[in-house]
Amino acid sequence: MKTINLRWIYPHYRHDEFVEVSDEVWEAMRQAQREMNNYERRKVYHRAWYSLDAYSRAENYALEHGRSPEEILLEREERAARLRLIATLPEALSHATPTQARRIRDYYIAGINQPKIARMEGVHSSKVSVAIRRGLRNMRRCYDGLFPSE
Repeated sequence: MKTINLRWIYPHYRHDEFVEVSDEVWEAMRQAQREMNNYERRKVYHRAWYSLDAYSRAENYALEHGRSPEEILLEREERAARLRLIATLPEALSHATPTQARRIRDYYIAGINQPKIARMEGVHSSKVSVAIRRGLRNMRRCYDGLFPSE
């Protein structure tokens, strides 16, 4: 059992009033206080001290879009995984044939569309498409060997 002072919670109390509450109620009150403090900090951080009448959901939009610690951690893990994949890109491209690697580089890295690659090389666009698909399959096999748990 915890003892709380109601004057700290209710501003209209003019004198100290102590009440015992259960541990569950105490934790719920602490959690609510933490959430209110976080809300106030987000309001200051996002400079959301304007009127709610400014336009609909203005304050809620500013305050509800903060990233949670879990989201931040997931973003960091995804970024680390992406960097590992990028670091091994030359090795993965070496598992494709030279033609496949060239077409993959042209299509994904240089941003050239498949019909233009076909015109530049003098082949049908279906050949370019098949080469890119098979090259990606070869690269995927390489990545599966490098990162078996992912």
